[in-house]
Amino acid sequence: MGQRMGTAVPKQFLQLGKKPIIAWSIETFAASPLIDKIIIVIHPDYKQQLEDVIHTYFPDTDIIITHGGQTRQESCFNGLQAYDFANDDIVLIHDAARPFITDDMIKQCIEIATLYGACGIYAPLKETIAQVNDSTVTHILPRETLYAAQTPQCFRYSIIMDAHQKARERNTTNATDDVSLALLARYTVKAITGDFYTNIKITTNEDMELAKLLIKE
Repeated sequence: MGQRMGTAVPKQFLQLGKKPIIAWSIETFAASPLIDKIIIVIHPDYKQQLEDVIHTYFPDTDIIITHGGQTRQESCFNGLQAYDFANDDIVLIHDAARPFITDDMIKQCIEIATLYGACGIYAPLKETIAQVNDSTVTHILPRETLYAAQTPQCFRYSIIMDAHQKARERNTTNATDDVSLALLARYTVKAITGDFYTNIKITTNEDMELAKLLIKE
């Protein structure tokens, strides 16, 4: 829903340059010869708006649309059930609000997930990170081991579906990403180094202004 942007429509439909935010990442996935199918999970209230985007920008691309759930986790699970996957298929899960994914990121994710079963993109942090409790600094975390999670996160289908099913059995319902579910299910997840400044997620108006600068470049 993108409520933190404070806009009338979800942020993925905001115009970025000549096309909506979501169209940027769809375009990259659709152009990749490594991608066989695109599935988009959407709130039912905005399905028609998404269909309009697809009709305008991707009329010849076969895209599956399925409804989201109450949480990000449930929405991902719905997406995993929207297609007849084989167990060895490789699934990439991507944020609609990250418009600047590259073909190289897609290739790396698929290569590593094919070898190891699961991976994610992580950007190294450049600033010192502190734990703060009740306005008091309680701990300084070792910066050299801290990374910001990005997307895509990439999995062998059998692994990510098993991780989701085990989470549901434990009544875990609100995981903020899919790697956390894979780790809870005791799978090894490999890290691919991302770009802190370009593979941004548009969450605030300030992010939108940065994205506008990036497309000018």
